[in-house]
Amino acid sequence: MRSATLESSSQKSYSICRRFSYALIGVVTLILFSFATIAIFNNISRASAELEKRLDNVSSLAKTSLSTPLWNFDRDVVANFIEALLADESMVYAQVVWKGQVIVPPKVRREFLNKDISYFADSSQFIVKNIDVSYEGNNVGTLQIAMSRESIKKELRLNILGIITLTILIIAAISLTSIVITRRYISRPLLALQSSAALIAHGDLEAAIDISSRDEIGSLAQDLNVMRGSIKELFGALHESNTKLEEYSQTLEQRVEERTAALARSVAELQALREVGQTVSSTLDLHTVLSTIVSYADQLSGTDGGAIYEYDEPTEVFHLRATQKFEPEFIAALQATPLHIGEGAVGRAAATREPIQIPDIFTAGAYQGRLRETLARFGFRAVLAVPLLREDRVVGGLVVGRKSPGAFPSTTVNLLQAFATQSILAIQNAQLFREIEERGHQLEIASQHKSQFLANMSHELRTPLNAIIGYSEMLHEEAEDLGYADFLPDLQKIHAAGKHLLVLINDILDLSKIEAGKMDLFLEAFDIAPMVQDVITTVQPLAEKNANTLAVHHADNLGAMRADLTKVRQALFNLLSNACKFTTQGTITLAVACDTVDGVAWLTFRVSDTGIGMTPEQMGKLFQAFVQADASTTRQYGGTGLGLVITQRFCHMMGGDITVESALGQGSTFTLRLPAEVIDAKAAPALRTETVTASALPEEAPTVLVIDDDPTVHDLMQRFLSKEGVRVVAAASGAEGLRLAQALRPTAITLDVLMPGMDGWTVLTRLKGDADLADIPVIMLTIVDDKHMGYTLGAADYLTKPIDWNRLAGVLRKYRCERPPCRVLVVEDEADMREMLRRLLEKAGWVVSEATDGQAALACVVEDRPNLILLDLMMPEMDGFTFVEALRQQDAWRSIPIVVVTAKDLTPDDRQRLNGYVEQILQKGAYSQEALLHEVRHLVAAYVQPERPGPEEHSHGAEPAGGR
Repeated sequence: MRSATLESSSQKSYSICRRFSYALIGVVTLILFSFATIAIFNNISRASAELEKRLDNVSSLAKTSLSTPLWNFDRDVVANFIEALLADESMVYAQVVWKGQVIVPPKVRREFLNKDISYFADSSQFIVKNIDVSYEGNNVGTLQIAMSRESIKKELRLNILGIITLTILIIAAISLTSIVITRRYISRPLLALQSSAALIAHGDLEAAIDISSRDEIGSLAQDLNVMRGSIKELFGALHESNTKLEEYSQTLEQRVEERTAALARSVAELQALREVGQTVSSTLDLHTVLSTIVSYADQLSGTDGGAIYEYDEPTEVFHLRATQKFEPEFIAALQATPLHIGEGAVGRAAATREPIQIPDIFTAGAYQGRLRETLARFGFRAVLAVPLLREDRVVGGLVVGRKSPGAFPSTTVNLLQAFATQSILAIQNAQLFREIEERGHQLEIASQHKSQFLANMSHELRTPLNAIIGYSEMLHEEAEDLGYADFLPDLQKIHAAGKHLLVLINDILDLSKIEAGKMDLFLEAFDIAPMVQDVITTVQPLAEKNANTLAVHHADNLGAMRADLTKVRQALFNLLSNACKFTTQGTITLAVACDTVDGVAWLTFRVSDTGIGMTPEQMGKLFQAFVQADASTTRQYGGTGLGLVITQRFCHMMGGDITVESALGQGSTFTLRLPAEVIDAKAAPALRTETVTASALPEEAPTVLVIDDDPTVHDLMQRFLSKEGVRVVAAASGAEGLRLAQALRPTAITLDVLMPGMDGWTVLTRLKGDADLADIPVIMLTIVDDKHMGYTLGAADYLTKPIDWNRLAGVLRKYRCERPPCRVLVVEDEADMREMLRRLLEKAGWVVSEATDGQAALACVVEDRPNLILLDLMMPEMDGFTFVEALRQQDAWRSIPIVVVTAKDLTPDDRQRLNGYVEQILQKGAYSQEALLHEVRHLVAAYVQPERPGPEEHSHGAEPAGGR
């Protein structure tokens, strides 16, 4: 058993070492290959420039050397010049023509005999140049030459091979160094520490612990050594207590015949000790245990009251914890007068480490302390105190008092000492419990910090990853345009690796959101059969990749369910993609069934495969984060081990569960059970949802969806918008608004920014992330009823980061000016994003201006009015909201279309900032409610027109492009 534990510890340690090494190697590899790619492109540019330069030199030489011979028709000189040109191995063809006639027969290399100049001009492997030769201003002939690119390509291949070889060698060196360092300074010390911990856990408290290291592992070893000492002390105290109990029992047994009269008392004392012991072992409530002890101590000692104090070492003060038979006024007086070492009976007992009894407090000098008058006032005369000691450390004190003077018998002293032992255990247990609670609280805080760190790091990593993906896409397009087909596979690999890493980061972010309790459910009703078909369509290419057959079995009347559609899809996709990955030339089956248990409808999704299967040990690791069946599985099939973990967490969030059955070599079956009606425990009570339809409107009237949690806003919108001949449908929550948008496909949507639960930014992100809804115009607004104020963000459209280039291209076509070139202003504080947008926009024929914040953007608008503005809302100096407000102040600028760019996954801090901007503008009173409603009515009227009006028709803020 011990060896198995040590082996497990070793595996875990090496697992940490490997993960660290792999992470470092992966980052270094990415950086080095990025530099290699840049170097390759530099070589290509240099080679092309060199070839052009050689052609220019030939052109200059020909114009200088051939003008006179051609004027004099000296064919020999011309032929010799052409022969000299073909001495260059790159030159494959040369001839001189004049007015369509060949003056000197063409010179061509042997492998291109019978080829004319048109052959070389039509081939991308050659560069053809026509050089006009003049003599005293008259054209005397044209030299036609063709030069091969092959030599340049050979040189480029050698350069690329050298760069890649050097990159691989550097990666290998860094990898070896990383492995050696992590094994020497992390893995081996951890193995030694884990071995010592395992020996201690199995009872060997003398196991050697290496505390010589001065790093974090050394600190951990020292803490383990201290913990071992505490355990040894605890065992010693328990042994001492048991020894005392045994000695006391033996003493009672030896004197049983001599003290028959005291038998009943002794039995009662033992019974009390047993009950106290049971109390100590059955509860960690310190007040309950100490109250029981002091009650029995007072009862068996025949005294008139008692108390137990706990000693606080940092403050050196005794705190009253439990009392018996004391009047409330007396208890209040004791609590108001804390005791110190050496003060009163309890303080003296603690100082001497022995019981102290005072037969009469009225005896001169017998009682020294501030409580003497208090004891006398409540009638106490004699006091007996026993210190509570743990290995000579003061833990507290047990004291009893009598209202008649006289010494206490030794039996009472011994009884209180026995109760003192039990009190020590109780206080010690309570202290340990408090320490455990504190450690648990610290671990919980550490877990929250870890989850927050993962979430923040995921967002930080997305920015460079989006840049890598964007640049690789643009480089791919440029390589295609320039005819560099050799580089396309490498660029495709870079792009695929970036996308794969982005998926992994999204999985980590999902897991951290779940662990931090920040993952929310977005419940909606949907039909099951179409959802299943969508998932099957997505997974089909994965099944075909390994020559698998995909089968689906379900009843025709599956009906609908209410759940989080995105999470159900992702769970099924994870299970099916895993089945496709671990199965080759087999069958993967998805079976869906409905059943009812105790009146509750349930749906069962069963995914079966005929793949490699798993052992029981491997199944035990399935739902552990970052863990796969074993190392060989990871090496052969890849993956991070997060998919099943996230699937299980999603199931639990929706009130369901996931189970697995498998046999090695016989395939696996995963069963997903979800209630047909998912209830979100975190969600607030459902808001009232109502639909308002303007009366006397035809069925074909355009529809406007109003998403707002305030019914008053629904009524206002219906009253104002019905004048435009539109039908108004209202939703009182973000989730209901998304459902109605899917069902109705409205002409336009008005969206409240500051809604409880799912706020407007979340709804906007989901609308723009759905390809079917992304083109519906959205008017972001907020109306504050108690102030009769409102605000609307004037944006023609919205884009989310990372930007979908196809969608951006559609937006650019929509707002292109009538007389190009069109000017666009990019307002973005991230330099990489500005650079990518500039390159894409210039390629599309736009003239681009840039600004890093709102203040700089206003200066650009003053200098040269743009035809379109791409605006990031969250920027330093002047944010996007303030910029829009400033832009509204000028009538000439109000018609400029603004496309707002927001993050796809807003963090809680991002949402707080965005909502804070809106609240600040509302406090300034930017809009009256009446003015806001009139502007929204103009916006809607513009959107529902059959065709979008031209720029000259936009006025008074009524156009969709510039409407606010």
